[in-house]
Amino acid sequence: MDIKSTIKELEERLKVYISTISIRSLEYTSFIVEVGALTVGTDDKGIVITENKRYPMQFSEKAVKEICSMTFKDCFDNVVQPKVFSKHEWYNEQIERIQMTINEIKKAA
Repeated sequence: MDIKSTIKELEERLKVYISTISIRSLEYTSFIVEVGALTVGTDDKGIVITENKRYPMQFSEKAVKEICSMTFKDCFDNVVQPKVFSKHEWYNEQIERIQMTINEIKKAA
């Protein structure tokens, strides 16, 4: 992938993320859970899984409590504690990272 297409893809993702947090509605499922570098989701059977998603699954407060009571381990068998973010907090962090990445790529180009 060349630099221009990488920047374009990041700018498109940035627009979607900004749009996602600009919608200020009351949501029942407004929390995102991360375990290490991955987000938590569910598979087709409703089983909790960790995954690398651009648009992670959102959970209710009740579901977050259940997820946080589970044990997650890394590849070295160390326990990893889940981190809980509000939807807006998670997307704002991603927006900052993308903006920084775009700026750094443009500087290097």
